[in-house]
Order: sequence, then C-alpha cells, then structure tokens
Amino acid sequence: MKKILVVDDDKSIRLVLSTALTRSGFLVKTSATTAGFWSLLNDDEFDVMITDVGLPDGDTLDVLPKIQTSNPKMKIIVISAKSTLITAVRAEKKGAFYYFPKPFDLDELIGLVNKIFETSGLLDQKKLVESENLVSDKPSLYESGPIIGKSKIMQDTYKIIARLIKSNITVLINGEIGTGKKLLAKSIHDLTFSSKNKFIKLNIKNFRIINEELSLYLNNKNHNSVHINDLKNLDGGTIFIDQVCEGSLTEQYELLNFIENFNLINNQYSQKTINTRIIATSKKDLIKLVEKGEFREDLYYKLNVMPIYLPPLRKRLEDIPSLINYFINIFNVKNNSQLSIDELSLNFLKTYDWPGNIQELRNLIERLSLSISNNKISVSDVKEHLKNSFEINENDENLTLENLIEKRISKLTSSFNDDSVNMNVYDEFIRTMEKPLIENILNYTRGNQIKASSILGLNRNTLRKKISELGVTVRKVRKNSL
Repeated sequence: MKKILVVDDDKSIRLVLSTALTRSGFLVKTSATTAGFWSLLNDDEFDVMITDVGLPDGDTLDVLPKIQTSNPKMKIIVISAKSTLITAVRAEKKGAFYYFPKPFDLDELIGLVNKIFETSGLLDQKKLVESENLVSDKPSLYESGPIIGKSKIMQDTYKIIARLIKSNITVLINGEIGTGKKLLAKSIHDLTFSSKNKFIKLNIKNFRIINEELSLYLNNKNHNSVHINDLKNLDGGTIFIDQVCEGSLTEQYELLNFIENFNLINNQYSQKTINTRIIATSKKDLIKLVEKGEFREDLYYKLNVMPIYLPPLRKRLEDIPSLINYFINIFNVKNNSQLSIDELSLNFLKTYDWPGNIQELRNLIERLSLSISNNKISVSDVKEHLKNSFEINENDENLTLENLIEKRISKLTSSFNDDSVNMNVYDEFIRTMEKPLIENILNYTRGNQIKASSILGLNRNTLRKKISELGVTVRKVRKNSL
C-alpha cells in the first residue's frame, strides 16, 4: 500500500490532508512534531512525506538532508505559511521534491502525489548539494522589492525561481517599468551561483561591437578587448541583457548571433556547453512585437526558454502592506527613525494605481520618512505626497476599463465604516453603471432601440423598462441632420 506521512502542528491541516489522501486510496500517518515524525520514520517506510517547516520542536528544513539520507527513496513535499522566496529556495536547496505555500490548493497537492506514484519509476529523488551561497530565513536583499508578497501570483513566481537555481537555462523576465526586473535577475544569479561568479550587464545596442571583438578573438587577433575580458572564464555566471525590446531589428540580429556563438569564447572551436545563464528583460510584450514585425521571432524563442512575469503592483494590491512595512524598516534603519503607518493609510494606498509600481512605492515611503515629524504616516500625509498622482489618468496606456472600475470601487470601499456603509451597495453600483452604458449605446445607435437592445444583449421590452426606471434620455438623431 502507498504510504504517506503528514507532518503539521495545525490539527485541522493534518485532518484535512489525512482525510483527502485516505479517500484517494493512500495509507496515511500523521505527526505534529519533529520527534513524532522521527519515531514514525524509524518504525516504518513511507513513499511520500508532506511536512510543514516550522514545528514546535524545530525547523524541518534543518533536518531535511538527514531525512533524505535515512529515507533516500521518499519524496518530500514542503508546505509553509512563511511564504517567502527564501523559504522556497531553502526547501529546494535542502532537497525538497516540491514546495507549496500556504494556503495551498488541496486538489493540486493531491494531484502531485498521484503523479509521483504514476511516474515513480521515472523520477529520481533530487540530489541537491548545498552551495556556499545557501541563504537563510533572515531578511536579506533577496526579500526586497518584487520578491515580497503572499499573493498567488508571487507564490507562483517563488516556485519558478526556486526550481531555476538548479539549472542554467535562459530566463526572460517581463513586466512594466518599476516592477523589479533587474533586482529579480540579480537575485536569480545570487541564488544560483557563488559570490565569485560574474554578473555581467550588457546593452543590446552594444552587441555589434561585441561580435566584432568576438570575431577577432576567435581568429587570434585580439584577446584583450574590454568585453571579451569580461566574458572569458564566465563559466558559472550570468549575462544580463536589460530591455531587449528597445533594440532595432539589426541589433536583435547581433544579439542572436552572439547567443549562438557565445560558447566559443570559453571553448574556442568547441560547442561544449558551459554553466552560464542568460537573463533578459522586457517592459513590452515581445510576442505582440513579433506579430507586428518589430521583434525577431527566432530571437524571441531563443530568449523565452523560461518566462517569468512580474505583475504590476495594481494586480497584487494585497502585497502592498508587506512592501510598505519592508521599506519602512529599511528607512528606519537608514535614518535611525521609528516610522510607522496606520491601517487606514494602508487601505487608502490600495486604491492607487501605482503606475511606477514598486519603485514608485519605495520613493513615496522614502519621501515620507524624511518629511513627516510625528513618525506616524497618516492618510493626509499620503495624499499630500501623492497629490495629483492619485487622480486617474485616462490617457495612461496601461489603464484598462477594469483598472478604472477597480480604482473607483476601491475608493468607495476605503471610505466604508460599519455604521455608514450602505448594505444595498451592489444594486446601487449596478444602477450607476447601467445608466451611462445604455445612454452611450443609444447615442451610438442614434436612438434606435431595436439596434441598441441587440448590442446590449437585452430584450427590447427589458430595455424600454430600464430606460424608464433609470430616467435615460433618448435622443433620436437623424442621419442627415447638421
């Protein structure tokens, strides 16, 4: 019988997992402590272990290598409420088979367990050696900026990054300006390689010169150019190319040519693969540029081996409190201050679109840290420093109808309190939206209600009823009128 060990100090999680796994046909045993699971592991053999990180009597990740040594065939799935990039990376480096942040999708976890048994003959337990740059759970540069947050989209990003650190495959990071693409690229490098390995920043506009230098180098005519000296002996390093979307088609060709010939720098006249990663970033959607003929399709597929999307801050508003508190801590240390922020201000900042994303948020907190005198950030302080920025810019190319509506709703809900909130807000909002929608469609159809009802997807009688109830003005316009 397929045996699974579930370890978690939360009784409800043990119960849920045990019940779900038992119903799926597995034999399940549980423990709430490290002492408890060691006793079970010594007495029995398990195929899979699902374990939390922080237990009352210790950190599971600290003993993961020991567990693997004594149970080499057992797959270990780590679950954790401490949902940071560092936890994901530690789990991966310590040898976990997979990492799930809490709250996790139960069906997804059960599906993974089933897949483990389906492919048990094809999968080998990961053998991961701790490198000299193994990180700990203490705050560090890896937890700055974009790689903070418990939103689902950031948790998915953590999992991708954690798996990347065992390979040197090419990475393409997409995201708007200010989302932290450069920082993420450097973090991937630091987590993958040791401190002695190079992180080389190159501009796409410079690859014509680089290729000329490469040609001279391969023909034994010049071994001392600036770029070649940087690129020599790069095995175990990263080539970082920022904003590849800014290159012309000619510059894109030069980059493609470089990628295809780079190995020759370190292995002259040999195609031996070296342990070097290329990371590129783009603020624009490259596939759309490909469709427009503005970006080479062959280069796109060369770069897009492992895509990572960093979402704009407006798409991960639940992460704003964590980011704000992180930046407050940074500037408190820097300025020897005790800055804090109240809950009302945190909620208010969730109603802003953040066109400059995380960089804009960081700048705001830095300004506030230097300007307010009472060490407590208030709504009025925030409004003063955002000023006109808080107003909706309808010409913003990134602003969608959804963004516009979302912002207005956020502003509305931020003003709620238990005593004043209208409990009929849904009907009120729908009514508010309906009237201008119907009026604009009727204007478009020049007052033709049959055509308007067809566009709106409404029954003609329903449309007539809404026109009456909402007080919609119907202006019939003749085609030939001036």
